[in-house]
Amino acid sequence: MTTSIASMTLLFAACLAFAPAVAAQQITGTERAIVVQTGAFKLPGILTLPAMAGKVPVVILVHGSGPNDRDETIGPNKPFRDLANGLAEHGIATIRYDKRTKVYGAASVPQGTDISYDTETVDDALSAVELARTLPEINPQKVFVLGHSLGGMLAPRIAKRSGHLAGIIMLAAAARPMETILREQLAYLAPLQGFPESAIPTIVEQTRKSVPASYWTFANEYQPAQVAALLSIPMLILQGERDYQVTMEDFHIFQTALSGHHNAQFRSYPKLNHLFQVGEGKAVPQEYMKATPVAPIVVQDIARFVKAKK
Repeated sequence: MTTSIASMTLLFAACLAFAPAVAAQQITGTERAIVVQTGAFKLPGILTLPAMAGKVPVVILVHGSGPNDRDETIGPNKPFRDLANGLAEHGIATIRYDKRTKVYGAASVPQGTDISYDTETVDDALSAVELARTLPEINPQKVFVLGHSLGGMLAPRIAKRSGHLAGIIMLAAAARPMETILREQLAYLAPLQGFPESAIPTIVEQTRKSVPASYWTFANEYQPAQVAALLSIPMLILQGERDYQVTMEDFHIFQTALSGHHNAQFRSYPKLNHLFQVGEGKAVPQEYMKATPVAPIVVQDIARFVKAKK
Protein backbone atom coordinates (compact mmCIF):
# COMPACT_ATOMS: atom_id res chain seq x y z
CA MET A 1 0.00 0.00 0.00
CA THR A 2 1.61 3.27 -1.05
CA THR A 3 -0.81 6.12 -0.34
CA SER A 4 0.93 8.80 1.73
CA ILE A 5 -0.57 10.83 4.55
CA ALA A 6 -1.51 14.21 3.13
CA SER A 7 -2.83 15.82 6.29
CA MET A 8 -0.89 19.00 5.58
CA THR A 9 -2.61 19.42 2.21
CA LEU A 10 -5.88 17.46 2.17
CA LEU A 11 -7.82 20.23 3.88
CA PHE A 12 -7.55 22.64 0.97
CA ALA A 13 -6.68 20.38 -1.95
CA ALA A 14 -10.19 20.51 -3.42
CA CYS A 15 -9.58 24.11 -4.54
CA LEU A 16 -6.31 23.48 -6.34
CA ALA A 17 -7.69 22.48 -9.74
CA PHE A 18 -9.43 25.83 -10.07
CA ALA A 19 -6.48 28.08 -9.28
CA PRO A 20 -4.72 29.82 -12.19
CA ALA A 21 -1.04 29.19 -12.78
CA VAL A 22 1.58 31.85 -12.15
CA ALA A 23 4.02 32.91 -14.84
CA ALA A 24 7.60 31.81 -14.15
CA GLN A 25 9.97 34.48 -12.87
CA GLN A 26 13.22 35.21 -14.65
CA ILE A 27 16.01 33.12 -13.18
CA THR A 28 19.11 35.01 -12.02
CA GLY A 29 21.53 32.39 -13.34
CA THR A 30 21.01 29.15 -15.22
CA GLU A 31 18.94 26.01 -14.88
CA ARG A 32 19.79 22.46 -15.90
CA ALA A 33 17.70 19.32 -15.92
CA ILE A 34 18.87 16.60 -13.52
CA VAL A 35 17.63 13.23 -12.34
CA VAL A 36 17.62 12.20 -8.68
CA GLN A 37 17.83 8.40 -8.63
CA THR A 38 17.28 5.97 -5.76
CA GLY A 39 17.56 2.40 -6.98
CA ALA A 40 15.11 2.02 -9.87
CA PHE A 41 13.26 5.23 -9.00
CA LYS A 42 14.18 8.20 -11.19
CA LEU A 43 12.89 11.65 -10.27
CA PRO A 44 13.21 14.52 -12.76
CA GLY A 45 14.43 17.76 -11.28
CA ILE A 46 16.23 21.05 -11.79
CA LEU A 47 19.62 22.34 -10.72
CA THR A 48 19.48 26.13 -10.47
CA LEU A 49 22.91 27.78 -10.55
CA PRO A 50 23.70 31.41 -9.73
CA ALA A 51 25.38 33.66 -12.26
CA MET A 52 28.84 33.43 -10.75
CA ALA A 53 32.01 31.44 -11.29
CA GLY A 54 33.51 28.87 -8.96
CA LYS A 55 32.09 26.17 -6.76
CA VAL A 56 29.00 27.38 -4.90
CA PRO A 57 26.92 26.15 -1.95
CA VAL A 58 23.73 24.26 -2.74
CA VAL A 59 20.42 23.89 -0.92
CA ILE A 60 18.35 20.75 -1.60
CA LEU A 61 14.62 21.43 -1.29
CA VAL A 62 12.54 18.68 0.36
CA HIS A 63 8.76 18.74 0.03
CA GLY A 64 5.87 18.58 2.45
CA SER A 65 3.16 15.90 2.55
CA GLY A 66 1.41 14.67 -0.56
CA PRO A 67 2.53 14.05 -4.17
CA ASN A 68 4.30 17.38 -4.69
CA ASP A 69 6.04 18.49 -7.84
CA ARG A 70 9.51 20.06 -7.86
CA ASP A 71 8.10 23.54 -7.20
CA GLU A 72 5.87 22.33 -4.35
CA THR A 73 2.98 23.84 -6.32
CA ILE A 74 -0.02 24.72 -4.19
CA GLY A 75 -2.78 26.48 -6.10
CA PRO A 76 -1.13 29.28 -8.09
CA ASN A 77 1.87 29.34 -5.76
CA LYS A 78 5.25 27.69 -6.28
CA PRO A 79 7.23 28.24 -3.07
CA PHE A 80 10.19 26.06 -4.07
CA ARG A 81 10.56 27.97 -7.33
CA ASP A 82 10.48 31.20 -5.31
CA LEU A 83 13.25 29.90 -3.08
CA ALA A 84 15.35 28.71 -6.01
CA ASN A 85 15.08 32.07 -7.77
CA GLY A 86 15.74 34.05 -4.62
CA LEU A 87 18.74 32.03 -3.49
CA ALA A 88 20.29 32.21 -6.96
CA GLU A 89 20.34 35.99 -6.54
CA HIS A 90 22.43 35.44 -3.40
CA GLY A 91 24.96 33.18 -5.15
CA ILE A 92 23.46 29.90 -3.89
CA ALA A 93 22.49 26.91 -6.04
CA THR A 94 19.42 24.75 -5.41
CA ILE A 95 18.21 21.29 -6.34
CA ARG A 96 14.50 20.62 -6.55
CA TYR A 97 12.81 17.51 -7.91
CA ASP A 98 9.42 15.88 -8.32
CA LYS A 99 8.49 13.79 -5.31
CA ARG A 100 8.44 10.02 -5.75
CA THR A 101 4.71 9.79 -5.02
CA LYS A 102 4.13 12.41 -7.74
CA VAL A 103 6.11 10.49 -10.36
CA TYR A 104 5.21 6.90 -9.49
CA GLY A 105 1.92 7.09 -7.58
CA ALA A 106 0.87 3.66 -6.31
CA ALA A 107 4.16 2.18 -7.57
CA SER A 108 6.30 4.36 -5.32
CA VAL A 109 7.83 1.47 -3.36
CA PRO A 110 9.10 -1.96 -4.41
CA GLN A 111 6.39 -4.60 -4.64
CA GLY A 112 5.58 -6.13 -1.29
CA THR A 113 6.94 -3.14 0.65
CA ASP A 114 4.89 -0.63 2.63
CA ILE A 115 5.52 3.06 2.24
CA SER A 116 7.43 4.78 5.04
CA TYR A 117 8.88 8.20 5.74
CA ASP A 118 12.12 6.89 4.30
CA THR A 119 10.73 5.61 0.99
CA GLU A 120 8.40 8.60 0.65
CA THR A 121 10.95 11.32 1.40
CA VAL A 122 14.22 10.55 3.18
CA ASP A 123 15.84 8.09 0.73
CA ASP A 124 15.41 10.42 -2.24
CA ALA A 125 16.69 13.42 -0.29
CA LEU A 126 19.82 11.41 0.52
CA SER A 127 20.22 10.56 -3.16
CA ALA A 128 19.95 14.27 -3.98
CA VAL A 129 22.69 14.99 -1.42
CA GLU A 130 25.03 12.45 -3.00
CA LEU A 131 24.25 13.79 -6.47
CA ALA A 132 24.99 17.34 -5.37
CA ARG A 133 28.38 16.31 -4.00
CA THR A 134 29.42 15.05 -7.47
CA LEU A 135 28.40 18.13 -9.47
CA PRO A 136 31.36 20.18 -10.73
CA GLU A 137 29.72 23.52 -9.93
CA ILE A 138 28.98 22.61 -6.30
CA ASN A 139 31.21 22.87 -3.24
CA PRO A 140 30.79 19.40 -1.69
CA GLN A 141 31.51 20.81 1.77
CA LYS A 142 28.55 23.20 1.51
CA VAL A 143 25.55 20.98 0.84
CA PHE A 144 22.46 21.95 2.83
CA VAL A 145 18.99 20.41 3.08
CA LEU A 146 15.94 22.64 3.38
CA GLY A 147 12.72 20.88 4.32
CA HIS A 148 9.24 22.38 4.39
CA SER A 149 6.47 20.96 6.58
CA LEU A 150 6.94 17.16 6.43
CA GLY A 151 10.32 17.77 4.79
CA GLY A 152 11.28 20.06 7.66
CA MET A 153 10.20 17.51 10.23
CA LEU A 154 12.35 14.89 8.49
CA ALA A 155 15.39 17.14 7.97
CA PRO A 156 17.03 15.95 11.21
CA ARG A 157 16.55 12.33 10.11
CA ILE A 158 18.04 13.13 6.70
CA ALA A 159 21.05 14.79 8.36
CA LYS A 160 21.55 11.90 10.78
CA ARG A 161 21.53 9.34 7.98
CA SER A 162 23.67 11.40 5.61
CA GLY A 163 26.63 12.57 7.65
CA HIS A 164 27.67 14.87 4.78
CA LEU A 165 25.52 17.96 5.35
CA ALA A 166 26.83 21.42 6.14
CA GLY A 167 23.53 22.28 7.81
CA ILE A 168 19.76 21.93 7.71
CA ILE A 169 17.00 24.50 7.31
CA MET A 170 13.58 23.64 8.71
CA LEU A 171 10.53 25.59 7.53
CA ALA A 172 7.24 24.98 9.39
CA ALA A 173 8.56 21.74 10.86
CA ALA A 174 6.18 19.80 13.09
CA ALA A 175 7.62 18.62 16.40
CA ARG A 176 4.57 16.74 17.67
CA PRO A 177 2.96 13.42 16.62
CA MET A 178 1.13 13.41 13.28
CA GLU A 179 -2.21 12.57 14.87
CA THR A 180 -1.93 15.51 17.25
CA ILE A 181 -1.19 17.86 14.35
CA LEU A 182 -4.08 16.50 12.29
CA ARG A 183 -6.60 16.83 15.10
CA GLU A 184 -5.44 20.38 15.79
CA GLN A 185 -5.78 21.35 12.12
CA LEU A 186 -9.29 19.92 11.94
CA ALA A 187 -10.38 21.70 15.12
CA TYR A 188 -9.09 24.99 13.69
CA LEU A 189 -10.85 24.49 10.36
CA ALA A 190 -14.18 23.13 11.61
CA PRO A 191 -15.83 26.54 12.19
CA LEU A 192 -14.23 27.98 9.03
CA GLN A 193 -15.35 25.19 6.71
CA GLY A 194 -18.66 24.38 8.37
CA PHE A 195 -18.19 20.83 9.57
CA PRO A 196 -18.91 19.79 13.16
CA GLU A 197 -16.10 19.03 15.58
CA SER A 198 -17.88 15.75 16.27
CA ALA A 199 -16.76 14.64 12.78
CA ILE A 200 -13.04 14.94 13.65
CA PRO A 201 -12.62 11.40 15.07
CA THR A 202 -14.15 9.94 11.90
CA ILE A 203 -11.85 11.97 9.64
CA VAL A 204 -8.82 10.94 11.67
CA GLU A 205 -9.83 7.29 11.50
CA GLN A 206 -10.31 7.50 7.73
CA THR A 207 -6.81 8.98 7.45
CA ARG A 208 -5.41 6.16 9.56
CA LYS A 209 -6.99 3.60 7.24
CA SER A 210 -5.46 5.24 4.14
CA VAL A 211 -1.91 4.16 5.02
CA PRO A 212 -0.24 1.06 6.43
CA ALA A 213 -0.27 0.78 10.21
CA SER A 214 3.54 0.88 10.22
CA TYR A 215 3.51 4.32 8.55
CA TRP A 216 1.08 5.74 11.07
CA THR A 217 2.95 4.23 14.01
CA PHE A 218 6.24 5.79 12.92
CA ALA A 219 4.49 9.11 12.19
CA ASN A 220 3.25 9.22 15.76
CA GLU A 221 6.46 7.95 17.40
CA TYR A 222 9.09 9.92 15.46
CA GLN A 223 10.45 12.77 17.61
CA PRO A 224 12.27 15.21 15.33
CA ALA A 225 13.30 17.61 18.09
CA GLN A 226 15.09 14.83 19.95
CA VAL A 227 16.83 13.70 16.75
CA ALA A 228 17.84 17.30 16.02
CA ALA A 229 19.32 17.63 19.51
CA LEU A 230 21.78 14.84 18.67
CA LEU A 231 23.16 16.70 15.64
CA SER A 232 26.28 18.85 15.73
CA ILE A 233 25.71 20.68 12.44
CA PRO A 234 24.20 24.18 12.11
CA MET A 235 20.41 24.34 12.06
CA LEU A 236 18.03 27.14 11.06
CA ILE A 237 14.41 26.78 12.19
CA LEU A 238 11.90 29.19 10.61
CA GLN A 239 8.21 29.52 11.46
CA GLY A 240 5.28 31.64 10.33
CA GLU A 241 3.39 32.86 13.38
CA ARG A 242 0.07 32.77 11.46
CA ASP A 243 0.57 29.12 10.46
CA TYR A 244 -2.34 26.94 11.62
CA GLN A 245 -1.00 23.70 10.10
CA VAL A 246 2.24 23.68 12.05
CA THR A 247 2.08 26.14 14.91
CA MET A 248 4.25 28.13 17.26
CA GLU A 249 3.87 25.30 19.76
CA ASP A 250 6.01 23.12 17.49
CA PHE A 251 8.51 25.96 17.09
CA HIS A 252 8.81 26.32 20.88
CA ILE A 253 9.38 22.56 21.26
CA PHE A 254 12.39 22.84 18.95
CA GLN A 255 13.61 25.89 20.85
CA THR A 256 13.48 23.98 24.14
CA ALA A 257 15.12 20.84 22.74
CA LEU A 258 17.91 22.84 21.11
CA SER A 259 18.42 25.41 23.86
CA GLY A 260 21.96 24.16 24.48
CA HIS A 261 22.84 23.79 20.79
CA HIS A 262 25.12 26.72 19.95
CA ASN A 263 24.64 26.19 16.20
CA ALA A 264 20.83 26.35 16.28
CA GLN A 265 19.17 29.55 15.07
CA PHE A 266 15.47 30.43 15.29
CA ARG A 267 13.34 33.00 13.51
CA SER A 268 9.58 33.46 13.52
CA TYR A 269 7.61 35.89 11.37
CA PRO A 270 4.41 37.51 12.72
CA LYS A 271 2.69 38.00 9.34
CA LEU A 272 3.59 34.74 7.58
CA ASN A 273 1.52 31.57 7.09
CA HIS A 274 2.39 27.94 6.35
CA LEU A 275 3.67 28.83 2.86
CA PHE A 276 5.62 31.79 4.28
CA GLN A 277 3.29 34.19 2.50
CA VAL A 278 2.54 37.59 4.00
CA GLY A 279 -1.00 38.02 5.29
CA GLU A 280 -3.11 39.69 7.93
CA GLY A 281 -5.41 38.40 10.65
CA LYS A 282 -6.56 34.83 11.10
CA ALA A 283 -5.03 32.51 8.49
CA VAL A 284 -7.51 30.66 6.26
CA PRO A 285 -7.04 28.02 3.51
CA GLN A 286 -8.19 30.49 0.83
CA GLU A 287 -4.89 32.35 1.27
CA TYR A 288 -3.15 29.53 -0.58
CA MET A 289 -5.29 30.26 -3.64
CA LYS A 290 -3.94 33.80 -3.95
CA ALA A 291 -0.69 34.15 -5.86
CA THR A 292 1.73 35.41 -3.21
CA PRO A 293 5.48 34.69 -3.28
CA VAL A 294 7.56 33.51 -0.37
CA ALA A 295 8.42 36.59 1.69
CA PRO A 296 11.83 38.05 0.69
CA ILE A 297 12.97 38.16 4.33
CA VAL A 298 12.78 34.35 4.44
CA VAL A 299 15.11 34.06 1.45
CA GLN A 300 17.46 36.59 2.99
CA ASP A 301 17.59 34.72 6.31
CA ILE A 302 18.28 31.41 4.55
CA ALA A 303 21.01 32.97 2.40
CA ARG A 304 22.65 34.54 5.45
CA PHE A 305 22.66 31.17 7.22
CA VAL A 306 24.17 29.33 4.23
CA LYS A 307 26.83 31.96 3.61
CA ALA A 308 27.90 31.86 7.27
CA LYS A 309 29.28 28.34 6.71
CA LYS A 310 33.05 28.66 6.33
